[in-house]
Amino acid sequence: MVIEIDDSAGLDEDAAWRAHSSDLIRYATLLVGPIDAADIVSVAFMRVAASPVKIRKPRAYLMRAVSNAAIDQYRSRQRQQVRDLHAVIATTTIHGREADVDVRRAIAALSVQQRVVVYFTYWEDLDTNQIAELLGITPASVRRHLARARFRLRKVLS
Repeated sequence: MVIEIDDSAGLDEDAAWRAHSSDLIRYATLLVGPIDAADIVSVAFMRVAASPVKIRKPRAYLMRAVSNAAIDQYRSRQRQQVRDLHAVIATTTIHGREADVDVRRAIAALSVQQRVVVYFTYWEDLDTNQIAELLGITPASVRRHLARARFRLRKVLS
């Protein structure tokens, strides 16, 4: 990709948004899912708009910016999960001993929803209806996530 430094003009944000936003949102949806796609595209546009670089191929440049924003988000969430897991591990005990490393790794391998349900079920001692109300989902969804988590934990730990 060829870029030139030009102090007089960066990206024409309005024209670029009208021309490329729908493609970028579809691309971001593929990368991060429909919930975060618009946020990723917004972050990418803000980064590119703040740049004093004149862009010869704005679509390609914006696509790469969306990819970079998605990668940044993924890495940030992975670091947050590791920090959260370490915080739980540091305070968690099972029968007076520190939790086994295998159990911690198995729990870390669960999906976010499954971890949340397992946490509220076993650490907070909430029932299905309380968890459903807290998460804004149905009790059946809570039971499904818990059953899948238990199945996966049994499979990994046996």
